Amino acid sequence: MGGLYSTTVVAGIHHMYTVIDLGQISQYGLTYWLPLASAANMAQGAACLAVGIKTKNAKTKSLALPAALSAMLGITEPAIFGVNLRYVRVFVCGAIGGACGAMAASLFHLGATATGVTGIFGILLHLHAPIQYIISMAIAAAVAFILSYLFGYKDEQ
Repeated sequence: MGGLYSTTVVAGIHHMYTVIDLGQISQYGLTYWLPLASAANMAQGAACLAVGIKTKNAKTKSLALPAALSAMLGITEPAIFGVNLRYVRVFVCGAIGGACGAMAASLFHLGATATGVTGIFGILLHLHAPIQYIISMAIAAAVAFILSYLFGYKDEQ
């Protein structure tokens, strides 16, 4: 789901996941969904950051860098709609990174203690397993950044 989450953001149906979060919290005391969303958000932010670093176009750079930070703080729409979807391969690279980070979170059985904030500040919901959270998010960001930088974005002439 870490690879598909960003597509649901594009469709605007990502708000429905709060119901899943609340159901899991009531049943298990943790939500295993939120770390997957965090990985997807971090990955799309890292993919956008790769564009911002690689581009020589001042307009693209001025859009990509703040959008990347926003995504890493949990608000992905500026990165997804402003940058990543414009360069489809960048969006796909972000989705691959999100899938890798979500896989790591799943292998760690990582769950959040509440719903809400994702990305960098999502660690506040994972204080019982901060190392696992950091590793999962680092995997998501690294895979997305490297793939986007190497294969996803070609600077326009």
